[in-house]
Amino acid sequence: MSEPFNEMAIFARIAEKGSFTAAAQSLGRSKAYVSQQLSNLEKILGTQLLFRSTRKLSLTEAGKVYLNYCQDIARSAAEAKRSIAALQGEMQGSISISASNSFGELLISELLLSFQQKYPNIEINLDLSDDNRNLKEEGIDLCIRGGNVVDDELVAIPILNWRMLTVATPLYLEKFGVPLTPEDLKTHNCIGEKYEMTELGWPYIIDGQYHRIKVTGSFTVTRNPLIKHIALLGKGLAWIPSYVVDQEIASGRLVKVLNDFDPPWTVFYLVYAYQKAIPFRQRCLIDFIKNWFSVPRDS
Repeated sequence: MSEPFNEMAIFARIAEKGSFTAAAQSLGRSKAYVSQQLSNLEKILGTQLLFRSTRKLSLTEAGKVYLNYCQDIARSAAEAKRSIAALQGEMQGSISISASNSFGELLISELLLSFQQKYPNIEINLDLSDDNRNLKEEGIDLCIRGGNVVDDELVAIPILNWRMLTVATPLYLEKFGVPLTPEDLKTHNCIGEKYEMTELGWPYIIDGQYHRIKVTGSFTVTRNPLIKHIALLGKGLAWIPSYVVDQEIASGRLVKVLNDFDPPWTVFYLVYAYQKAIPFRQRCLIDFIKNWFSVPRDS
């Protein structure tokens, strides 16, 4: 016997609307037809799904359990329809994505613009914040996160390895010398966030242990793109994420120093809440991001 998909959809609509009349109107069917389809479904299942009274309908325990499956099937069917439409060039809807400030400013904006060129009817809502967002509570579809993701309800896909680096221009190093140990930084002009420099200190691995070196500088700033800009002007040493300066290092405009003391590599993950059926537009963006970071890009 085939599964009673029509009856299941009607049952889900009755439960959603709370009455046979409202369900019938939304489906463009008669109340008698809707009632008969529910009776057929209960006969097939051998159990009652709804308590009927003159004032209201309520789900039985079996009805509550069965409704979840019916709703899953309805969502999957709707998503399948949207997927077919997308293959025919009609994909629409919106996607919300969150990323840290520096990562979003430097890497995500170009990526999302390229994605939107391919899918012009998709609306992108980009949230740039260094706060750790709660995807489910805040209705965020995708998120870029650094470090470990330890939540069983989240799917985390590694997309980019990175680490903190200490860099300067060749001209600065020629003029003021190359620091050979983290302690040497105390005699250099350092660029970064004041609290991180003077209170926390820049962390390095010395003899297998973390050590924080408190440094000073004539210019402090909180945003990585601006830190990079000031370093490129030859104004000092910067402690900065590798993904911010990879292109400048490759071109020789910036030089890495203290390589033997760099903190360990960490990972950026593409994160989204686990769900049985991922919307097709979201799946397309997930695949687009994975491919984007797997292909080397020119400076």
